[in-house]
Amino acid sequence: MKKWNCLILVLLLGVLIYFAGQQQTQEVSLAIEDTEVLEETERMDAFVSEESSGGKRLRRDFEWNEEDLEAYADEEEYEDEEYYEEESEEDTEEIVEETEEETEEETEETEDTEEDTEQDKKDTLKVIPASDETFDYVALGNSVTCNAVSDFWWGNWGMAATAPEKDYVHLVSQWLGGQSSQHVSTTVINLKSWEVASDRNNKLENYEQYFNEYTDLVTIQTGENITEHKEALDTEYSNMLEMIKEKAPNAQILMLGEVLWPAEDIEKAKKEACDEQNVTFIEATDFLNGYEAFYKSAVGAEVNGNDGSKHSIADGTVAAHPNDEGMACIAQLFINHIKVNN
Repeated sequence: MKKWNCLILVLLLGVLIYFAGQQQTQEVSLAIEDTEVLEETERMDAFVSEESSGGKRLRRDFEWNEEDLEAYADEEEYEDEEYYEEESEEDTEEIVEETEEETEEETEETEDTEEDTEQDKKDTLKVIPASDETFDYVALGNSVTCNAVSDFWWGNWGMAATAPEKDYVHLVSQWLGGQSSQHVSTTVINLKSWEVASDRNNKLENYEQYFNEYTDLVTIQTGENITEHKEALDTEYSNMLEMIKEKAPNAQILMLGEVLWPAEDIEKAKKEACDEQNVTFIEATDFLNGYEAFYKSAVGAEVNGNDGSKHSIADGTVAAHPNDEGMACIAQLFINHIKVNN
């Protein structure tokens, strides 16, 4: 009997030890699982923090990735220090949709002006920020002032001049170099896109960057490409001069009358704008009187090109531009009014 009692006690003890071990194992397992969840949570927090920083960078640079925005939209806070701070996926999606709509509108506007903007870039010889250490000259004009290389023109200077140093801008700049005690820097900008625009006021912001308080001289030669949208031309010329005066308050500004096929209404608008803005208007009478006989280029005239070769003018429009003598005359018209203060 004692033997059976001992055996039963041993079995009961074994069962108790077994269940105690299972409970301890479960507690250890649960503890391990809790630790793993905690570590995973910490890694996720670090990941989200790192990616949120990247999100700011994407937003700031407008390199938005819609998948990234949706993936992190549920985070407690998705913040951009310069643009947006959002707390929900719904708000983020609204921003994405609004941004896409704005982008589409901007794209449409960009397409409308892309061709003109590209032409402006091609027709600009060089852009040098004005400095108090230099005499800074900005020349605005159409193809008489500068023109991009094309199938019928081979240099990026004033059309029909035989070489860059022969156009009026280079001649004025060279003269300034002999008059100013400072080094002369010259920026040349083509205004054709302004001339042919239906709303010229919207084009002015494209030129603001070329002026500042250190700009010393601005010459303007324009009008020949204006054939339509003249209803508000006097106001548009006045707004151009006002913008230049605001951006370059210390500059002398000179406006030249038309030198090719002048139109009375355009000349009137330019003169009225100059009177309103107290800007010097220069009559081109001397040039026009000698244009056909002395100052006009011709088909067959030989000019140099950027490629280092000689070319013969074959296009009638190019041939209608000033030759070297005509460029020298235009330069002298400006020089007669320039004031250099050393």
